Amino acid sequence: MTWTTRRRAHTLAALALAITMLTGVGLPGPASATPTPTPAASAASKPAPSAGSISWAVQPSTANGPDRRSAFRYTNLAAGTVVHDYVSITNFSTVPVSFTVYATDAFTTSSGTLDMLAGNVTPTDVGAWVKMSKKTITLAPSARANEPFTLTIPATATPGDHTGGIIASVSIATTTATGSKVNVDRRLAVPILLRVTGALHSQVTVESLSIGGFRGTANPVGGGASSVSFTVHNTGNVRLNVAQAIKVTGPFGIDLTSANAPALADLLPGATVRVRQRVNGVFPAGPLTVRIHLTPTELKEIPSANVRPAAVDRAASLWATPIPQLALVALIVLLVYAIKWWRAHARRALEGAVARARREALDEVARAGATTP
Repeated sequence: MTWTTRRRAHTLAALALAITMLTGVGLPGPASATPTPTPAASAASKPAPSAGSISWAVQPSTANGPDRRSAFRYTNLAAGTVVHDYVSITNFSTVPVSFTVYATDAFTTSSGTLDMLAGNVTPTDVGAWVKMSKKTITLAPSARANEPFTLTIPATATPGDHTGGIIASVSIATTTATGSKVNVDRRLAVPILLRVTGALHSQVTVESLSIGGFRGTANPVGGGASSVSFTVHNTGNVRLNVAQAIKVTGPFGIDLTSANAPALADLLPGATVRVRQRVNGVFPAGPLTVRIHLTPTELKEIPSANVRPAAVDRAASLWATPIPQLALVALIVLLVYAIKWWRAHARRALEGAVARARREALDEVARAGATTP
């Protein structure tokens, strides 16, 4: 039974610090300022803590206290493997606190961030593989408990990455703005990052690509805008980062504009994220092509799957009628026509004036000849 002790931070570090519900939670200070823990003690007769009076930490641990790990990382564990480990819960508060301790699964939210399942949702993955020694722990002020737990990889576990966490939560009675009494569940978690041995494959796909209508501008030399929506799906079994680029091309493949949607960090296997991106500066050149280019990469802090994930390209058509440009062309044509008409009219008027002057001169000469003796 082995597990990795690599200590570099990763995109779940924020999750290890604070997974909150409804309100934030105070974090402990640096290690040098940590109070000296005392043994766990019962405090059932003490008053319940208030929302602003508690602070605690959840950390990977040994039987003697927290170690330097930022998460529980277990790499290349075969089905049927049993791991024994410890999690430390430290009460930094000045009041006794009762904690509910449990393991659950992580998931990718619709916005592309990582979160843990709610406490009333039954885990089905790595969270279900963990058995805690205790479900509740009451700690006196400045007390710490190093709780053992067992992680058993089932025989049916699929190869690849599985992500969850161990949570210590506190239920706090809070008064709402309307005066109602509610219990708020505040949680801190430390991630479980686990990889089961077997065939690994890294792959993402673009699904449900749609292009919004073109919205032009009155400026004939400016560009309009459109919106692009698509779903990024991690169809492999390895956690991935995904960079996203969007390009708009016109006739003959001429580049018109581009946009970079925010990169997706630590997309879990099987996760889907709906991406919506506005693309500005689109010159209305009639038939356009919107191209989506995804570049998935493996996380640097986990062992490589030795199968480089392939880039993904998808394209869709967009029609952008150049109304301001057509209006400008029409105006130019009318102006040219008006100039030509004016010049022709002026020329005809001048020619008519010259002809009249000539006739008048000839008539004058004729009259002068007729009066000569």
